[in-house]
This record gives sequence, C-alpha cells and structure tokens, in this order.
Amino acid sequence: MLINFILFQSIWFGCILLGNTFLPVAIALVAFHLYYTKCSKPDVVIITASVVIGLFVDSMLMAFGVFEFNHGLVVPFLIPPWLVLIWAGFAMTLNHSLRYFQQKPWLAFVGGSISGPLSYLAGARLGAIEIPLGLWQTAIIFAVIWGPLFLLLTQWAKRMNQSIYIQVKDVQPNEVQVKQPQEQKS
Repeated sequence: MLINFILFQSIWFGCILLGNTFLPVAIALVAFHLYYTKCSKPDVVIITASVVIGLFVDSMLMAFGVFEFNHGLVVPFLIPPWLVLIWAGFAMTLNHSLRYFQQKPWLAFVGGSISGPLSYLAGARLGAIEIPLGLWQTAIIFAVIWGPLFLLLTQWAKRMNQSIYIQVKDVQPNEVQVKQPQEQKS
C-alpha cells in the first residue's frame, strides 16, 4: 500500500509541476504498478475506465470554464495528457492505498467531496491550472462532482473485485481424490 501511495504522489507532483514532459516517467510508474501487482484484471479495467471517465468529466469542466490549463493542451477541447495520467495514477489507488473506502461508502462520499477539490485547488496553487470562477465556487463545483464520483468508483471497484473473485472461484477444479497405492502382499 505504501508503494502504491508513493507511486501516485510521484505521478501527481510530476505531472502538476512538469506537465507533458513528465509523461514518460508517469507511464513507467503506471507500468511498474501493473507489474508489481501482477497486472491484475481489476486494476487494468479500473484504470482504463477511470481514464475515460476523467477525460470526459474534466474536459466538460474545462469546456464550461471551471478551470483552464497553463500548459500541456494538445487538443483544444480535451484535457492535457498529463492530467489523463493523473487520472490513471488515481485509479491505481482504488484497489490498494484507497481500498479502505470500498468498505465505507459514506466516508468515500465525504472523502471525495473534500480531497477532490483540494487536489485541483493545489494544482491551481502550484500553477498547473487557473480557476477563473474563484476559490469557493470552484471548490463547491468539485465537491458536488467528486463526492458522488469517488463513491461510485470505489463501489464499482469493490463489485468488480467480487465478480472477478467469484469467476476465479467457480473455475477452480474440484478437489481430486488421489488413491493411495495399496501395499502388495508377499
């Protein structure tokens, strides 16, 4: 869990401070996570789906002027690649350092409502994004989005883990009884 937390923090800070320049390192850190966790199917699916969700949600927020980027835009109507990698890094934590929230839905909602906005506001403070609507309005918008979003992602990860476990359990062969050779009488 500690390695997972350190990997995500490295991705977050590297992408916030260095933008697209940090992409090769961020990709390598995600790949290391997948290697270290034996590339589990739930992690791959959760990372892929979270990247798609993040690309959509944050691109919509950008389109509505909730935040603007100071660097890294490649396609004018999509968030920059460095933010996509932050989403991948965040998704890496859902089954590991943030797994606790899978068992505490109400805490996931509250935690997402607080930590989501703080993450974006910290990114603004470090110069990666601009928040033209101001601090409080932006924080409220992110809280309204991130509370339910984090709750849904953690509960989805929990269900996915359960379904993968059930599938693997069902595939296991039944116990095989091995007959012991009988002693030969002489």
